[in-house]
Amino acid sequence: MSTYEIVATWPHDPRAFTQGLVFAGKELYESDGLYKNSKVRHVDVATGSSHKATANSAHHFGEGLAVVGDTLLQLTWQEKVVNRFRLPDLSLVDSRPLPCASSASFVCYQGWGLASDGQRLYLTDSTDKLFTLDPQTLEPLGPPQQIYDRQMRRPINGVNELEWVDGELWGNIYPMYQGSASECLVRINATDASVLGWVDLRGLLKRQRQEVRSQPRNLVLNGVAYHEESRRLYVTGKQWDKMYQVRIMADAKSHQSGAYANSICALGALGRSG
Repeated sequence: MSTYEIVATWPHDPRAFTQGLVFAGKELYESDGLYKNSKVRHVDVATGSSHKATANSAHHFGEGLAVVGDTLLQLTWQEKVVNRFRLPDLSLVDSRPLPCASSASFVCYQGWGLASDGQRLYLTDSTDKLFTLDPQTLEPLGPPQQIYDRQMRRPINGVNELEWVDGELWGNIYPMYQGSASECLVRINATDASVLGWVDLRGLLKRQRQEVRSQPRNLVLNGVAYHEESRRLYVTGKQWDKMYQVRIMADAKSHQSGAYANSICALGALGRSG
C-alpha cells in the first residue's frame, strides 16, 4: 500500500465532470462527461481554465482519454464510440464505434477508462475486465483479461479513469454497480491484468467544497495524469474545485496483506463481472 503527500494545489474548473485526464507533451487535456455537457479541453494547469474546448455531440457522454501520436482519443460511455481529435487544435477527425458495440465474440459492457502505452490501447468497461486494443483499428489484441488481486483473492470491478505510469496502468476505482465509491488508485500489470498494488488517496475529497463533499458517491476522485518527463503525477475529481500534484510514498502499512487495502478502499460487494 502506498500513500501520498501534496506537492502543489491548482485550481480546477468546478463545472467539469472529469472523466479523463492526460498529458500530450507538456500540455494537459481533459475529457468531461454528462450528456449535453461533454467535451474535450486543453487545460491551463495554473488557472484551471480552458485554452480551447471542443464540445461533444449531445448524445455522447465523454469518458476516458488517451494520446496516440498527434491524436487525442476520447471514449464514450453507453455509446461505446471513440472520438478522435487532432492535436493541438482539438478538431474532430471522426467518431468510430468500438468493435465490442456489435461483436458477439468481443463484448464490452460500457466505455469507462482508456489509456495508451504508445503501442496499445487499454480499455475498461465497468466490470472486472481489461481490454487491449490496436490504437489504429480499435480491434482487440487478444481476449479481455480479468483484473484480479491475488492477495485479496478477488476481482476488481469498476476501474475507471486509466493512466500509463512508468510501465504500469494506474486507475481510479468507482465500483458504482457494487454500491460504492473508492478513494484509492489501483496499479495494474498490463500484461496479465494482475494487481500490483494500491495507492491510498483518502483525504483529498474532504478538501473540496461542501457541494462535492455532500455527494461522495457521485462526485468522486477521478482523473489521473502523469507527466513522464518531469515524473509528476496529477489527480482531481468530478466537479472538484482543486487539482493536485502528488508524490506517492510507501507508508508504514505497506507490509500488510491485501485485507488492509480491501478494508480501506471501499471496493463494494463482489458483483457484476464481464
